[in-house]
Amino acid sequence: MSLRDLHRTPRLRPALARSAVYSAAQLGGTLLAWITAAHIVAAALFQHATPTPRQLAAVAAGLLLRAAGLALRDHGAARLAAHTVREWRDAGTLAALQLGPVLLSDDRASDLERLTGDTASRLTPYYARYLPQAVHAAVAATAVLAAVTVLDPASAAVLAVTGPLTVVFLALVGLAAQAQTERQWLAHTRLSARLVTLVRALPTLHAFGQVGTYRDLLRASADAQRVTTLRVLKVAFLSGFVMDFAATLGTALAAVWIGVRLFEGHAALAPTLAALMLVPEFFGPLRQLGTDRHAALDAEPVAARLTALLARPLAPSGSVRTEGAAVPHLRLLGASPALHVGTPEAGHPDDRRGTPLTLDLPPGTHAALLGPSGSGKTTLLHALRKHLPHFGQILVDGEALDTLDSAGWQARVALVPQHPRLVSGSVRDNLRLLADADDAALWRALDAVDLGTVVRAMPAGLDTPLGEGGQVLSGGETARLALARALLSGAPVVLLDEVTAHLDAHTEKGVHALLHRALAGRTVILATHRAVPPGFTAAHLTRPAHGPAGRPAVRPDTDPDVAA
Repeated sequence: MSLRDLHRTPRLRPALARSAVYSAAQLGGTLLAWITAAHIVAAALFQHATPTPRQLAAVAAGLLLRAAGLALRDHGAARLAAHTVREWRDAGTLAALQLGPVLLSDDRASDLERLTGDTASRLTPYYARYLPQAVHAAVAATAVLAAVTVLDPASAAVLAVTGPLTVVFLALVGLAAQAQTERQWLAHTRLSARLVTLVRALPTLHAFGQVGTYRDLLRASADAQRVTTLRVLKVAFLSGFVMDFAATLGTALAAVWIGVRLFEGHAALAPTLAALMLVPEFFGPLRQLGTDRHAALDAEPVAARLTALLARPLAPSGSVRTEGAAVPHLRLLGASPALHVGTPEAGHPDDRRGTPLTLDLPPGTHAALLGPSGSGKTTLLHALRKHLPHFGQILVDGEALDTLDSAGWQARVALVPQHPRLVSGSVRDNLRLLADADDAALWRALDAVDLGTVVRAMPAGLDTPLGEGGQVLSGGETARLALARALLSGAPVVLLDEVTAHLDAHTEKGVHALLHRALAGRTVILATHRAVPPGFTAAHLTRPAHGPAGRPAVRPDTDPDVAA
């Protein structure tokens, strides 16, 4: 991954072409103004002549053209940055939404937050300053060198030697700055991750008296981030000094060479003075490019992570539509979860997959997946809902799961995670996340899961706020609310991931009883590591014995829809 990936946008080349035209106009005005001014000075010194109105008009026109070209170039660069950064931000957001929390379960939330926040702040200077300045430097070096060659070939030879040396200095300093910028990005990301972890785990840290330990760790991360930031600034100041020194040295050499030849009478004043006035126009853009080089270095870590996010494969999706409320016939033929997120490929070792499972699930079957933690129960449930790839075959009414349209199939499958999420809203809002049901349907679903009495006893009934800052439900009540959401979705297939793992034995029996009653007629697959509930048939998964695949690729609390 490199900055070249940031150039894959259709509007970039036309915008940079227009920037080159504006730069050419700016340089054309500069050449007109400075060459005319040089002739005015030479005529005043040797002929005591005053500038003619035509000469003054030429200088004024040149300066106006220079200002107009600069203004148009800056305006075009700002528009390019605004549009392109928005495209990249939208592409990254869309990729994250398409991947979903399941495929992103191994990514730290702080990393995604930093990527979202830094897309604009780090890419905008790259598109607004660095790329247009690189184009301007190339146009300026070519145009000025050509003009000076016509005016004074000897001065052009000095520029032809010192110009490449300046570019070499810029490249060498850039190599040092690149490594420091990457270290600063990593330190900044690590500090953000630890700060998010501290906020989330503060009650647990307080409970075990470990706030001081983590505070020291956070302080060490902050110190590391400060040190790396200062190193980046040191390299930035060094590069500025190097570029200023190179530009000043090149200008001084040209000025001394012109002065010696004028003193010896080997050169005319007007062309050599014009060439001397154009020397800063040769080194100035290169020096500014050295300053803006840090915008490219800052953008490179974001570019690498953004392009890596966009390159991640999605779960397989086909074009076969599966709509309707009919309960499908499911068959698993040697199916096993892909214990590492990614596309299964031939040649993966066996320790990357769980136990091959063969099951026949006619419509209305209630099955329980039994197995220890790490055996891939959660991952297999997500594969059944087309959030993840899988090995073997999974057939839906005879059609391969991978050939089904993802959106259509996911609308027919409700997933209740081990730790259901409550949104910051009312009971009604939480129940209607998947279906726009009326209050009568909501009460029927609540009564079906034995939660109606609890909600009726709340201060505002269905309007009682839940989630952050609202009514707090117990673990059993939250599980029942998630089941009510699954009922309201009307999905003919319901996947339950350890829904009773955090409940006491008495509450667990009650939830199992309502499962068999409320979900009658639907195909239900329950992942559990406890005893098989009444009315469920058992299917066993075993944990792989070797390799790093002894953990599922999906955390048990991953809730892809925040719906159940």
